[in-house]
Amino acid sequence: MKRILVLILTLCLLLSCFVGCKKKKNETPTGESSSESTTESSETTTESSETTTEEEEVYAYTHPLTGEPLKEPWSGHIVAVMTNNIEKSMPQHGLSQADIVFEMEEEGSITRNMALFSDLSDVGPIGSIRSARTYFVSLAAAYDAYLVHCGTSNHAYGGKYDQSGHKVSNWKDIDQQHGKNTNYFYRDKDRNNAGYGWEHTLFTSGEKLYSAIKDKAQSVPTGENGDFGLQFADDVVLNGEKAESITIKFKGTRKTGFEYDAATKLYKRIQHGKDSIDGNTNEAVYFKNVIAIYTKQWRCSCGSSHQFYNTIGSGDGYAAINGQIIPIKWSREDVNSPYTYTLEDGSPLILNVGTTYVAFAGEKYPIEYK
Repeated sequence: MKRILVLILTLCLLLSCFVGCKKKKNETPTGESSSESTTESSETTTESSETTTEEEEVYAYTHPLTGEPLKEPWSGHIVAVMTNNIEKSMPQHGLSQADIVFEMEEEGSITRNMALFSDLSDVGPIGSIRSARTYFVSLAAAYDAYLVHCGTSNHAYGGKYDQSGHKVSNWKDIDQQHGKNTNYFYRDKDRNNAGYGWEHTLFTSGEKLYSAIKDKAQSVPTGENGDFGLQFADDVVLNGEKAESITIKFKGTRKTGFEYDAATKLYKRIQHGKDSIDGNTNEAVYFKNVIAIYTKQWRCSCGSSHQFYNTIGSGDGYAAINGQIIPIKWSREDVNSPYTYTLEDGSPLILNVGTTYVAFAGEKYPIEYK
């Protein structure tokens, strides 16, 4: 009996040793075997990460005013804002966020800007706001834009465009002067307190213009087809003459200059002998592309001294991109057509992706550059 008991105890001892030496399921190995397993796992992970590459996003569309890549076709509303350009009204606000800025002469040897905005979401104050002329009405029509201004010449209000017979009908108008759209404008109190003239205190903003468009927008957005006659590419090379300093002269004494920054590949705008500053950022205003076109301009012979430009037809000009400048041609078929820019051989002018400045310069005062 004792022998049987001893055998049973011995058997139990052996079984307990066997169970104690067996690894649990999913238990991490220890010692040398654990180190080898961890290293192997690490190498596998590294190899996996090396073979995994992130797919680059492909943008099938471009913005019609700047050439910036887009995932979807651009469809929205453009506003064209008339801004003051005389020295007493400086600084201007909002121009650094405009897609295209036009500069044209008015009476008294002064110039005025029309700034095109296609995105108002991040635009702050814009101004100061001034009156328009018939040729600015025509320019806005080229982009099917809402023209934001405070008054205009009697020719535009009377339905008469200019002495060349060009007329803009049913143009999109956001005018502050006659009390129709006062909610979309405001007088800047700081300017008023600082002694600015009353005519230099009228402003609008991205938020207010967004409300204006929301209230007035037609069922079909501006630029439904996404084409305003412009073509773009990155790092355009013109193979032209050196143009790191540019001076554009208008018919009067007014001049606008540009200085090229090779590091940023941008042209800094110079006004009244100083950097053109955006009052919203207190920084200089830059452009990727600078264009000057020449066209007929004259004074009205109908009893007023209003200035006129021929904004339709064709003519010569210059384009400066990436520190170089070349002669170009411009054309526009009618008031409902955009502007087309070509090289002298008729091939399209390719602009740098980014913002553009366009001057309607005086024919007798050729552009200067060096």
